[in-house]
Amino acid sequence: MVEDANDNPPVFPQKSYSVTVKENEPPHVIVSATATDEDIGPNAIIQYTIIGEAASFHVGELSGNITTLQPLDYESRSQYTFILKAFNPEEPYPQDTANITVTVEDVNEEGPIFDKPSYHWILLDNSTAGTLVVDINARDESKDYDEGIFYNISGGNSEGLFSLSSTTGELTLTRDLSKQTDPLYYSLMVTATDLGLPPLSTSVKVSITIAPIDFSFPVFSEAVYRPAPLSEKAPPDTFVVQISALHKVPVIYSIVSGDEKGYFTISSSTGIIRTRKNLTLEDFPVVFNVQAIDSSNASIFNEVSVNVEVIDENDFPPVFPSPLLEQRLKENLPATQIVQLNAQDNDAGRNGILTYGILSGGPKFRIDEATGILYSTVSFDYEEEPTEYQVVIYAEDDGIPEKKRGYCTVVIKIIDVNDCPPVFDPVTEFSVNENAPVGFIVGKMTATDRDTGDNAFVLYSLTGDGGNTFEIDEIHGNIKIKNSPDYETMNKYNLTVNAVNNKSAPFHQATTYVTVLVIDVNDNAPVFAQNSYSASINMINPVGAHVITVSATDKDQGQNGLIEYYILPDLNFSSFFLIEDTSEGKIITTGSLSRSGEIRLTVMAKDKGSPSLNDTAMITLNVFDNRPFVPQFNESEISISVSENTGVDFSIYTFTVVETLGKQIDYTIVSGNEKGHFRLDPKSGELRTAINLNYEEVSQYVILVEANENLSSATEVQRSGLFAQNVAMLTISVQDVNEEPVFLNNTYSARIPSSVPYKYPVITVQATDPDSGDNGLLLYSLVNTQTTEFDIDKNTGQIFTVSVAEKAGTFYLEVQAADQGTRQLTARTTVNVMVDSSSSNNIVVVVLSQKINVVERNIAEVKRVLEDKLAWNVYIVEVYSNEFERKARSSTDVTYVKIIAFDEANQEVSAEDVKRKLREQKSNIETELEKIFSTAVTVAIEEAPADSTTPELIATIILGVLLACTLVAFLAYVIFNIKWKRKYKQQYLIKQRAAVMEGIDNPCTTDRNGSLKSLEKPEHTNNLKTEVMALSNMEDTKGGDADDVLQADKKWNYLETLDCNSEHKENVASEKAAEPRNVDALPTAEFTTKQDCSLTKHESALSLTPDPTTAAPEKELKGVKFSEVAIILDAEPEDDEANDNDVYFHQ
Repeated sequence: MVEDANDNPPVFPQKSYSVTVKENEPPHVIVSATATDEDIGPNAIIQYTIIGEAASFHVGELSGNITTLQPLDYESRSQYTFILKAFNPEEPYPQDTANITVTVEDVNEEGPIFDKPSYHWILLDNSTAGTLVVDINARDESKDYDEGIFYNISGGNSEGLFSLSSTTGELTLTRDLSKQTDPLYYSLMVTATDLGLPPLSTSVKVSITIAPIDFSFPVFSEAVYRPAPLSEKAPPDTFVVQISALHKVPVIYSIVSGDEKGYFTISSSTGIIRTRKNLTLEDFPVVFNVQAIDSSNASIFNEVSVNVEVIDENDFPPVFPSPLLEQRLKENLPATQIVQLNAQDNDAGRNGILTYGILSGGPKFRIDEATGILYSTVSFDYEEEPTEYQVVIYAEDDGIPEKKRGYCTVVIKIIDVNDCPPVFDPVTEFSVNENAPVGFIVGKMTATDRDTGDNAFVLYSLTGDGGNTFEIDEIHGNIKIKNSPDYETMNKYNLTVNAVNNKSAPFHQATTYVTVLVIDVNDNAPVFAQNSYSASINMINPVGAHVITVSATDKDQGQNGLIEYYILPDLNFSSFFLIEDTSEGKIITTGSLSRSGEIRLTVMAKDKGSPSLNDTAMITLNVFDNRPFVPQFNESEISISVSENTGVDFSIYTFTVVETLGKQIDYTIVSGNEKGHFRLDPKSGELRTAINLNYEEVSQYVILVEANENLSSATEVQRSGLFAQNVAMLTISVQDVNEEPVFLNNTYSARIPSSVPYKYPVITVQATDPDSGDNGLLLYSLVNTQTTEFDIDKNTGQIFTVSVAEKAGTFYLEVQAADQGTRQLTARTTVNVMVDSSSSNNIVVVVLSQKINVVERNIAEVKRVLEDKLAWNVYIVEVYSNEFERKARSSTDVTYVKIIAFDEANQEVSAEDVKRKLREQKSNIETELEKIFSTAVTVAIEEAPADSTTPELIATIILGVLLACTLVAFLAYVIFNIKWKRKYKQQYLIKQRAAVMEGIDNPCTTDRNGSLKSLEKPEHTNNLKTEVMALSNMEDTKGGDADDVLQADKKWNYLETLDCNSEHKENVASEKAAEPRNVDALPTAEFTTKQDCSLTKHESALSLTPDPTTAAPEKELKGVKFSEVAIILDAEPEDDEANDNDVYFHQ
């Protein structure tokens, strides 16, 4: 018997259906769409469902009859389109679909409605034909104004003065109006007819007043009054709106049309409209007309429309019967209805009209807004998606002014159906040793079913060629040994494993295949083809040289029969050989051998069985000595020094070997010459420079040179790099050679005013020296210049002023930069300094409201701003804050900047002009400085304060006081000694004079070499006589006795040497003699604090020298030191003391 298979889908006789339904008809069957199925029995059962628009239509599940669920409204929607599906409920669920189109036919229910209860318009008598009088608007149900409406004048137009557009409702004049003295009144009746079946009509009154151009009518404040909506609970006498009309005389207000039910009253005088009674919501909105009449002439009036709306009060929220519902839904169902929710609202009217919606949880659900039916929009998969959904539904009324909601949570649980077959986990092939015992578990098969409960229950079964050897546990899936396998009989089984879930329909089955390999047991050892092997090789071999190939066989299969070869290690030779491929037995060398002669190796063949088995064989090798000649250097490590800048091709060193044996030797550089700084002659071994060596770039080279016998390339490959004795290491130390420094510029120029202070920076010169250490250390100095106006910082090269006050002109300075090498090298440059004459009276002090450290850091920018705004060259003379600024450079917020300005002709600008321009540019300067300092800056002008007392000045004052005290003490000491000497040494001096006059050598006189000097020439005596005569004349002038020569002699001035200790005085008296002096030098004496003292040679003026045998040149006294004080006294004689000699005092 042949069973029917569900292989034919339902089929609709046509693919689309169209039907027309009149609006407002009660629910009924609108179309019957029946499908057919060629199958029989259960496979021919057809069920129907609607996809989309399920809220308005219903289809019989088995009949296919489509009915409306509620009356349709043409004005809400005129057409519906949805899909009708016919399907068989059995697998594989065959189906067919048809498109359904429902057209809603409009039914004419009421006539057109005008936007106003009546129309009134005032037209001036100068209006012409075609003038628009009024636009009348009517609409039919949900259509727009004028849509499907036909207008006509049904009365009051007997004169034909007006024309009405039948489609737009625009009322116009048909001819020009004539001038009127009094108003004319026209009352027209306009009818609007719709296009419905049957057509319905509505009429409205249109009042037109034709007034003279200079006639006055009341004018309302608004074209249409629309007061705020009223509550349905508004009591009588509730204020609605106030109508206001402007007119030359008071007007009387009244309601003339539209308030047929009498809901409102109006004050005739104020125009205030109030409610007359309680309001009925259903009667609203209401549009009525208000008339304002001239109180003196009732024929003069105007009308305006008032539109009043009433709001229904929303008192109650919607309420669901239960706040929580639970529904069950099977997986895999198409979009379907789940549950219909019904909420109640105790309000009436629109406040009680409910719409439904989904608040949350709704991507897979939808709800009919009108019926509250909840639908699924997709099918659900229990295994892949959540099994429970919570959908929050709300019911919302249409209340005014506030809409209210009620909520209900629907819990939807997805029910599992048996729709998933078992699925095997992937497995690799199993293996089992031959002779494994019965019951041994070979492996485990696992199949999973994504369903739950009974739908996931799985049973296993085994089929295939291994049914006699293997079995499977139907519950757990373990494959076991049923009969022990034999590798020689069969070494591979292909098993078929089935998994079935058969506890719930429909049943599902899965099948997979698994391979079981029988593992051979290792019971045969490898066997070499020979018990021993022999071969011959050279002692010098390249890496990888072939020696011999051995082979063995194994009767086992698989891993047990796979053989690997190994060289057994020994202490002598095994390290020189290796197996190139352990699976092939090819033996190769690792390099050259250590000796020649016969050597033995043991090789082993081992299979990969577990446990593995092996065999060994002996290999005898005859090694021939084929070593080449290897040169040997005289020295293996060499160190030399070479000066830099020797030039290219300078010979550095020549490599030699101990002996050549008459063979050609090739020299090559192995390493150390990567930059190519050297060239090596391969034949002679001479190493020369390829570049000019530079100590500053590379100070040391380490070069490896290899010497080899000149052989063929093949032989060279065999012995390359094998022997250490043919390699020499040369260390080359490059000695630094002092190179001349170089100035960055040949000449420098600078310009300064003469009023700058001490150490004012003029310009900085800079030289460079490529050397390092002392050879590269540069010191700067001024040379070949006699100027004292400038000096230079020896370390930085900055030239600064010493004193340029009251100086002007160009100063040419020569600056020298000298390195500190052993052979000192120098460079020179010229600096031209132009000093412009300036006066300190033209220095202007600019006060900035910034800390001094901040100003100093930005002084260049400050100078630029001042020059830009003043349009002069500006020099910064000094920057200071207060008398303590040297101690705390940021202690105050005020900084003083001394400046002096020069114009374009380099003429000094007066201080008054600078101050005047500073005041003019004050705001501009402050603006620019604010950009520099990033904060507000104030600029002021101040007179330069008195110079502060510096530590240097204080030290000078103290030094001066100490010096004065010292001078006074010395002076007192000198006077005391002069008097003492005159009293006790007169006789000694007379003898001295007599000895000179007689030509006797003076024991106190010495020549320049320190020897005793004889007065050999007569002129010496003559000079002394002249001196005596001069002294006598001086005494006569002062009132002394001229007739006594001895008294005159006693009153000679003389030079006496006083020593600080008595021993030295005696030595001076016995060893040295005084030399005659010119009388002109007598009034002057010099005092020094040197520790030794002596007479000096006669000069035009007396001088002080540390060496008594050496005459010192004349030297201008420039300064004072604590260690030496030079005092010049004007020794004018007074009375008998005028003849005191010049004396040196030494401390």
